[in-house]
Amino acid sequence: MTDNTHVPAHESPNKGTRRIAAVGPMVTIDRNRADACADNLAWRIKCQPDLPWPFKPEDISPLQWWRALPPDVLHDPEQVLLLATLERIDVLHAGEDLKAALAGDGAAAIDVAFSLMPIEEITLTVDIGMTALCRCALARNAASALVMAQVIGLTNFDHGLSIELAMSWYRHGLRYASDPRKFREAETVLLKAFHELDRSGPR
Repeated sequence: MTDNTHVPAHESPNKGTRRIAAVGPMVTIDRNRADACADNLAWRIKCQPDLPWPFKPEDISPLQWWRALPPDVLHDPEQVLLLATLERIDVLHAGEDLKAALAGDGAAAIDVAFSLMPIEEITLTVDIGMTALCRCALARNAASALVMAQVIGLTNFDHGLSIELAMSWYRHGLRYASDPRKFREAETVLLKAFHELDRSGPR
């Protein structure tokens, strides 16, 4: 299994020209400046004590897991349930990308996730598309996990844990990356993007 850790910026054809932060080797990073602007946020994410996650899989629908649960609480039984949930979904007028994503195609799931950006409202379509991506990320597809981190970190949720949840998916992807060094290059870019969002107001 290959994992493409270069995730280009994406412009959704349906939502005008809105770009999300690109991550990967083509991004030029001023290390000192990036590290400085991310210091406080990185400390909050990495150095805070490990606290119990406030949500449990049994308390919410599998289609909501992607936006509420870190990967380390989604074990084999949860993954079986997630797969069964996706297999029962029949989307009318679904495009080829969505059909492939629902079948476990990581590249198609990434395309579907990017087509949903920016996520300004959580709809059933969003939940289905992101659950398909979540399924691929849990199957040790590092690129899918990286995109999970990117999308979650740039989306506001009522629970206020977007950044912490995003970094849990980033760490999950890093664990299975074929080139951890290249994968880590994305971390500074993600932290910068999350820092800018964090400064814009309460999450």
